[in-house]
Amino acid sequence: MRTMALGALVLAGAWFSSCAASPPRHTSIGFAVSPPPALPAPAFDSVILVAIDGARWQEVFRGVDPAFASAADHAAGSPEELMPTLHRWMTVDGVGLGAPGHAELRASGPNYVSMPGYTEMLTGRRSACQSNECGATEDPTLVDEILGAGDNALVVSSWERIALVATKNRAAVPMSAGRHAMGAPGELDERDLAAGRASGPWPGSDDYRPDALTMRVALGALDRGLPTFAFVGLGDTDEHAHHGDYHAYLAALRAADDFLALLEARATERTAIFVTADHGRCATFRDHGGCPESARDFLAVRAPALALRGFVGSRAARLADLAPTIRCMLGLRADRAPDAGRPIEALCPR
Repeated sequence: MRTMALGALVLAGAWFSSCAASPPRHTSIGFAVSPPPALPAPAFDSVILVAIDGARWQEVFRGVDPAFASAADHAAGSPEELMPTLHRWMTVDGVGLGAPGHAELRASGPNYVSMPGYTEMLTGRRSACQSNECGATEDPTLVDEILGAGDNALVVSSWERIALVATKNRAAVPMSAGRHAMGAPGELDERDLAAGRASGPWPGSDDYRPDALTMRVALGALDRGLPTFAFVGLGDTDEHAHHGDYHAYLAALRAADDFLALLEARATERTAIFVTADHGRCATFRDHGGCPESARDFLAVRAPALALRGFVGSRAARLADLAPTIRCMLGLRADRAPDAGRPIEALCPR
């Protein structure tokens, strides 16, 4: 499918050149008709976006927080000990945004909860939704744009309500959100899906699927081939935090980091892996939402094709900037809406 998309780009470029060499056409009322802007050449073949729900920037950049940790938790307290794969991606094999001393990355809010955060992340626009009880998204998402370009996508999530915000057309994309919400079966393994359906929701509730089983579904699908875009939503971090269990929250971060290492083993040199969160947390750790500090976020990007390395950020960024950056990397048309985010220059300087 990527070959077909590249062929279309070549034809579009040839058409654009021929039009540029000819006098502009005019409408009956005298206005010149400009050809559509040429699409950028894709810098990457695939992008995987991993969201670790409610993960705090403090642990990502500073490590275990002594204000909440037990004595046992201090044994692996530094960022490189807590999440070695993520730390390496931010310092050696990729870039990190939102680090102390650099420009911040923030959710737009003003209510910093999951559905607004995921909607902003996947559409590239600030969400009108300000609660977790909103209906399905009305704006096209990255998934919809990928499908519209003739490429393939994948959505796998622990939280069932991702099914409402990931795409406008659930029937067209392989998707498994929570234990039962489905899209097209695609490359999803029925045995992996069945294991999730048979589990209970702990540490979540309702139709939530534990991260370990979500990881199993995602890795099984990726073993069958890398799609152009994949979204993987993990949620145990947020669930344990709402229980006030900092020790379990740290364990969920470590499990997420192990998962990132498994993703890296399946990626190619032309695969970019983004890791972020839908929101941060209040100073009290347990909650998030109305407190302004829960707007602050982080971003790690493993992208071998980029020359830039380490902590970056010359301007403040927001979650709405992720989708434009991914569009730029994959050669998709930019969103020119006034409220749309814009590509993060350090990651896509065009």
